[in-house]
Amino acid sequence: MAAPAPRTRAPSFALPSTTGGSLGLDDLVAGGPALLIFASEECPTCALALRRLAAIVAPLQAAGVGLAVVFEDPLDVAARVARDARFKGTVLAEPAPYDTSRAYGLESLPTTILLDRDAAVAGTVVGWDAEALSALVGEACAAVGAPAPAITSERPRKKPGCAAKSTYDDEMLALIDRAGAADEMEDMFERGWTDGLPVVPPTRSRVDAMLAGRDPHESLGEVPPGTGEATLERVAACAVLAGCRPEYFPVVLAAVEAALDPAFNVGGQAVTTQPAGQLVIVSGPVAAAIGVHSGMGVLGPGFRANLTIGRALRLVVTLTGGGAPGRLDRSTLGHPGKLGFCIAENEDGSPWEPLHVERGFARDDSVVTVVGCDAPLSISDHRATTPAELAEILGWAGAATWSPNWWPLGGTSVYVVCPEHQAMFGAAGWSKQRLREAMFDAVRKPARELRRGETTPQVHAAAPDDVITKWDRPDDIVLLAAGGEAGRYSAVLGPCLGMNSQMVSLEVAWST
Repeated sequence: MAAPAPRTRAPSFALPSTTGGSLGLDDLVAGGPALLIFASEECPTCALALRRLAAIVAPLQAAGVGLAVVFEDPLDVAARVARDARFKGTVLAEPAPYDTSRAYGLESLPTTILLDRDAAVAGTVVGWDAEALSALVGEACAAVGAPAPAITSERPRKKPGCAAKSTYDDEMLALIDRAGAADEMEDMFERGWTDGLPVVPPTRSRVDAMLAGRDPHESLGEVPPGTGEATLERVAACAVLAGCRPEYFPVVLAAVEAALDPAFNVGGQAVTTQPAGQLVIVSGPVAAAIGVHSGMGVLGPGFRANLTIGRALRLVVTLTGGGAPGRLDRSTLGHPGKLGFCIAENEDGSPWEPLHVERGFARDDSVVTVVGCDAPLSISDHRATTPAELAEILGWAGAATWSPNWWPLGGTSVYVVCPEHQAMFGAAGWSKQRLREAMFDAVRKPARELRRGETTPQVHAAAPDDVITKWDRPDDIVLLAAGGEAGRYSAVLGPCLGMNSQMVSLEVAWST
């Protein structure tokens, strides 16, 4: 159907309202001229228009200008989208086959129509056009002798919209109306905005809460391998998708910035056939303040801050960087830590200085450290009676990581040492450095025992009886104090090799 001609009476309607009951054309113009906006959930320009018009709803209503938005969506969807946009005008919903939209001859959304007191069409603006909408608002306010509220001047000043659903054929409408089409969770899966698990839809209000006033356009740089730009808004959207609370966001930002350091080489990690994921280690006061867990079950489920912070970093790599499994991410097997991998050290219960102090930061600094690593390998030892014996057991557990005959390793092994194991070393006065050196010295083999399968050029070049160490140096062993108080189970996380990836630490921009 053609759009109604200017100065002719607009087509009548009676549509359900989010406040209950229904509202018709005559109701809308009963007090004076009115603006009628047509929109839909799927249209980004509609969301932009509603967010920007939200600020003028109250002054228009006070002036006696009616204002309503008609969604080509179910009523619950209309209510949610309007709420997220903070749009407090009248919200109506139009079911398929969208007879009202057809009667108004819509082709594109958003479309804003000015209706005069007699319900005649006085003007129309298609898409987001700040200048044209200002003129339309000005005309409505002039009709009631009121000053026109200003429409924001922020960019973009113009933006085209999307096709109205009323223009879709029956086959397309059937696809839209199929089961799950209005389900937020299913929609996120369809958009590809997940890691295989349900996510939290990144609505404008949630992303704004995560940003907490930060400049959404500020960029942390390009995210390999696909080189999408990590604006703060995109990182905040990934944090929302992951289920983060806003107070976690400074840690997420630091983790992303650390991962984008060229020395970390997240691009190489994102495309390799290796299983490597990214471990986030949170140190200092921020860990306790936001609830990053360091105790029982630290490497497992159940702790929101741990799982969502690690997941947010992974979603940045996957969604902004394009490192999605089976696409640019060519990992043969992957591992569960690639969903989200984040822990804190138990600094108060540890006999040792925390990682960030070892790496040159002050104890009161809040720091994030990122490490490219393999899945944890559990180490059970309930029988060792001396620190030297336990050091040897921990060291030899790491001997099999990456490949049993790949010596020296040429990378970093991260050990998570449980409290009962810590206690044995602490009681004997062993520092982290002494433990590292003991582990390093214990794990040695003659080259002739390593000449099977995958091995190193150093082994091939050595004489058969030359002794080869598992690590190049003791400092390749990273020790973290964490885990439950009961049970003598520690763990070792193998390295990500061949990427020249270095562990990177960065202070968190956070304070109490």
